[in-house]
Amino acid sequence: MVSATGGGASGVSRQLLLELAARDLEIDCYLAGAWAALPEELKRQTNLRFMCQKSSWEWNRWYSRNNFLAFVTGQAANLRTENRLAHELLQRHRLQPYDLIYQFSHIELSSLRRYRKQLPPIVIHPSVHAHGELRWHRREAQLSKRTEKLLVRLGVRTLLMARSMVQRRHIQLPERVLALSQTFAQDLISDYGLSPSTIDIVPNPVDLHMFHPLSAHLQATVERSRRRTVILFVSRIAVRKGVEQIVELSHRLDDLADKIEIHVVGNKSLWSDYMGLLQAMNQRTARYLGAVSYREIAELYRNADMLVQPSKYEPFGLTVGEALASGVPVVTSDKVGAAESVHPMCCRTFSSNDMSAFENEVRKLLHDLSDTTLKHDISQLARAESVRLYASSVVGDTLLRSFRQLVDDETHAAATHTGLRFGGSV
Repeated sequence: MVSATGGGASGVSRQLLLELAARDLEIDCYLAGAWAALPEELKRQTNLRFMCQKSSWEWNRWYSRNNFLAFVTGQAANLRTENRLAHELLQRHRLQPYDLIYQFSHIELSSLRRYRKQLPPIVIHPSVHAHGELRWHRREAQLSKRTEKLLVRLGVRTLLMARSMVQRRHIQLPERVLALSQTFAQDLISDYGLSPSTIDIVPNPVDLHMFHPLSAHLQATVERSRRRTVILFVSRIAVRKGVEQIVELSHRLDDLADKIEIHVVGNKSLWSDYMGLLQAMNQRTARYLGAVSYREIAELYRNADMLVQPSKYEPFGLTVGEALASGVPVVTSDKVGAAESVHPMCCRTFSSNDMSAFENEVRKLLHDLSDTTLKHDISQLARAESVRLYASSVVGDTLLRSFRQLVDDETHAAATHTGLRFGGSV
């Protein structure tokens, strides 16, 4: 569902729709959810129409009494709703044809697969792929044993294997696949046998209004009132996010206990729970702040000195873009898609799963941040890089260019073609 103020995929979809609505497009949006829950700013867009189907799935029922059941039954309920939406999309296409179909966030095509020959070109823009999650669910089996029940682990493994097989078939069908990063594109090619010729790189936009640096005056006030440098980790406390590396980092930096503090923010996911690992954090250097709201996260970024993101699999990594937009430099693994094209002065990278390299990059950035002038320059560069790479207008240009190329290729239209009508599932 599109979110008014939230983050993640729902917040990204809101930004994309607002950006596309400002272009020469006519857009029908097919959503699993209620019209009343849509952001008012989207309802006001004259070239956006919403076809909403509300699922009968609810929390606090027998089928949602725990996170794993909620995840499984929620997926099934979403599939039923998407099938109804796909049928409605087909009927509307017959009455007034679309130029293309754009599916945001996931790979599975539901009934669009069955109707494919009756529809225009399909573009998908997935956030993750099941095989990537499955790979790390297997590799981190010893970690998950420490925090999760056997039946849950087996159930998740089975579900990821099934989704991986389905996605491998479905991803071959769209005319274009938009990958969030080069890293993610390579994963899709190697894991699902996807042809490189069908892939374009289109990253997520970052909300530059929500995420911005403190003014110079406020920044100086914060730094005077603070005793220690703040290292921020914002993530799901779950598989493949590098939670155990954050725990180890807290011990490796014990010699800086009077100078730094690691703030851990986030919650478990519906199907993966590594919360138990946090009990081993070094209390002298780190503390867990819990799950916080979207607006509270924006404040945490502005009051932090650096963000760390040691994920082993991360197709994009919105936290990296959000931190940069807030003027905060980052240390990430080389598997974080959002870090790929960022200037190395404000984005330090290390080889995934190399704990010593992770520690070294954190220490080097801490050293650089101890120089007030250099810290100011790094902060300004971080903000500039987020604008250059992840402003909604920049991502919108890239997305629309991919749309137009596909439509022109399919219809042999002239290069001056400007209008597009498309149906999208977000």
